[in-house]
Amino acid sequence: MPKYETAEKKQKLTVSEIIEYCKNDLGITFNLMDEDTAAEFLEKHNYFFRLKQYAETCQERTKSGKYVGLDFGYLVELSTIDMFLRKLIFKMTIDLEHYLKVKIVNDCQTNEADDGYEVVEKFLEKYPKVKESLLTGSRLAGYSGVDFEKYLAAPAVWNFIEMIGFYDFISFYSFYYDYFRLQCNYTKHFDSVRRLRNTTAHNVCLLCNFKPVPNFHYDLETSFELLQSNMGIGNGLISNSLKVPLLNDFAVMLSVYTKLVTSEKVKEKTLEEIKIFFDGRMIYHKDYFEGNSSVKNAYKFARAVLCYYEEKA
Repeated sequence: MPKYETAEKKQKLTVSEIIEYCKNDLGITFNLMDEDTAAEFLEKHNYFFRLKQYAETCQERTKSGKYVGLDFGYLVELSTIDMFLRKLIFKMTIDLEHYLKVKIVNDCQTNEADDGYEVVEKFLEKYPKVKESLLTGSRLAGYSGVDFEKYLAAPAVWNFIEMIGFYDFISFYSFYYDYFRLQCNYTKHFDSVRRLRNTTAHNVCLLCNFKPVPNFHYDLETSFELLQSNMGIGNGLISNSLKVPLLNDFAVMLSVYTKLVTSEKVKEKTLEEIKIFFDGRMIYHKDYFEGNSSVKNAYKFARAVLCYYEEKA
C-alpha cells in the first residue's frame, strides 16, 4: 500500500525555472539544443515530467545525482523517436486484434461442436464482471453501426467479440480454445501483445529503460527460436535483450504478426514501413547515442529481429 502521507511535494516550476533546474540540479547540458529552443519545445510540444523519463537511459551519474554527458537534445530526440515508434506498434497491434477476431470467427463457423452461443454463455458465467460491463452500457455508444443491445440477451461469438474490449477479448480467445480443446499457437504470446497494445494505446513512454528486469518472464518459445536463428548478433545480446520487457514484447509481436496476419499486402506494407523507420528517422541522430551502449544494443537487437521476421514473412 503506497504511503501517500510521506510523499514529497515539489515546487511547481515555470519553463524558465525548469531550464535552470536541468542545468544546476541535473547536470543536463544545452549543446545540441539551445535553451531558447528547449523552452519553446517545452511550451509547445512536450512537458518535462514526461521528457525526463528518457533520462533513465543515461548510464552514468555523479554521486550528487547529476547526469554525465546528458544533453537536452538527447531527451528530445528519444521522445520524437518514441512517438513515431508508438504509432507504428499500435497500428500493428490493431492489425493483430483484427486477425485474431477473423480467426476465432472462422474457427467457430467450421466447428461442428460450436453453436456460437453456448461458449459465450459459459464464458460469462465464469467471468460475471464482463457480463456486468455489457449490461451497464455500450462501450462504443454512438460510434458503431450496430445496435448491440439487441444481442445482450444471447450474444454469439461473432457479435460478442465486437462488444468487449481487448483485455476481455484475449480472455475469451483463450477460453474458447480451451473449452473446445482446440490447439491454438497464439495464446501463450498474448501477454506480450497485450502489454504493447495497452502501452501504446495509453501513450506511455517506451524508450525510457533498456535494463534487464529481474524475474521478468520472457517468452521462452521466441527465445529458443531467436537463439537458433543465426540473426548475425551474439546469443548473449539476444538473451540479455529478451530480459527487457519492451524488447521481448517487440520480438514476440513480430513473431505473431508474421504468422497470424493472412493478408500478404497488409503484412508486407506494414513491415516495410517499420523497416524504413528503423533505417531512416530512427538513426537520423545516431551520433547522439555513440557513447550509450544500452541504446545501441537495443537498436541492434530490435533491427536484427525485425529483419529476421521480415525474411520469414
